Amino acid sequence: MKKIISYIFVLIALPLVFCGCNQEDDVFEIFASGTWRVNNYYTDCNWNNLAYKPGNPVFTNENDLKIVNSFTVVFEKDGTMKGEIDGGTFTAQWHAEPKDRSFSITNINANINLSGKNAEFITRLKNVKFYQGDSKTMQLAPQEKTTYIQFNHR
Repeated sequence: MKKIISYIFVLIALPLVFCGCNQEDDVFEIFASGTWRVNNYYTDCNWNNLAYKPGNPVFTNENDLKIVNSFTVVFEKDGTMKGEIDGGTFTAQWHAEPKDRSFSITNINANINLSGKNAEFITRLKNVKFYQGDSKTMQLAPQEKTTYIQFNHR
């Protein structure tokens, strides 16, 4: 009888261990997982189903992509972040809320005057309001969710 009760307990408890009760994202697993590289910016997407409608890449020219792909960010667990842009670096603070996948980047400070693609990237970061993805690929979108920045690990 004791064996049967133990077996029933395992059958009931095992699914709880593997699926957990909380389906929220592990923010640190996603963000504080190394160096992220900008893949591209995308427009005209379906944010709620990027697999169906991922949008159109903004940059298709090899020279433009070379610059944009050189942009990197590192999110630290303490809420700070640092990044590299064309010819310079920047620092900022970040915050993610897993319940609604809201996201913000504040206090951005660059060590160079911003212009061109550097200015565009920093402006896009300032406008980010939401995130989605995992520890391999993630997207950051503004309030409208019709465009996004896609990042991959370096």
